[in-house]
Amino acid sequence: MKNSLIAASSLLLGLSVDASALSLFEVGINLDGDQPTPAGVTYSIDASGLGSVSVLVSGAGPHSVLGYFDFDAGSRPDDESGGTSGAPGAGESWEIDDPFGGDIYANFVDGALDDSNGIAAGTLADVALALGRSFMVSGGGSRVTFFTSLEVPEAPFYLWQLDGESETTVYLWSTVASVPQPGSLALLAMGLVALGAVRPRRHSPRRS
Repeated sequence: MKNSLIAASSLLLGLSVDASALSLFEVGINLDGDQPTPAGVTYSIDASGLGSVSVLVSGAGPHSVLGYFDFDAGSRPDDESGGTSGAPGAGESWEIDDPFGGDIYANFVDGALDDSNGIAAGTLADVALALGRSFMVSGGGSRVTFFTSLEVPEAPFYLWQLDGESETTVYLWSTVASVPQPGSLALLAMGLVALGAVRPRRHSPRRS
C-alpha cells in the first residue's frame, strides 16, 4: 500500500541511503484527499529531508492539508520514540505511530489523523509523524507549510521524533498563511500609482 509513497519520495527528493545519517525515508502530502504528491506542493529540503514543504491551496470553501514524514537515523529504524509539545490550535490535527505496525499511514490516506501517540511511553519502535490543518478559504488562497528541523522550534505546537542510537531529534510543525489573489495585488499597485499621480506638489518658498 505504501509503494506509491516510497517511489514518489525517492524520485522527488533523491534521498540518502547512508544508514548512519539522517534521511527522510518517506514523505507525503494529502490535499483534500489527493495524495501523495498533489499539485501545488513545493519542496525546499536538504539531502537529509530537513527544511520545508509548502502547499498552495485555492478555491473558496473548506480545505484540509496533511503532511506525513518518516525520518530514519542510525543503523536501525526500530529504536525511536516520539512526542508532542504544546497544544494544537483550532483545526490542527496530529498523529505519532509506527508506520508499519500502526494506523498512521491509513489515517493519513483517509485524511483523518486521530490526535494520538501510538508509541507507548518507555517503548521504542519505528516512528512516523503526521500533522494536519483544516481551514476555510474565503478569498484568494492559503499556504500551508510543514517545517522540519533539528532545532527546537518557537511554535505553539510541534511533534518530535528521537532516534535512540544517534540521539538525533527531529522536530515537525506547521503554519497556515493567507495568500492574496493575483488580481488584488494588481489593483493595489494601480491604486498606489494613482495616489502618486494626484499627490499635490510641494512648493518651495519664494525667495525675496
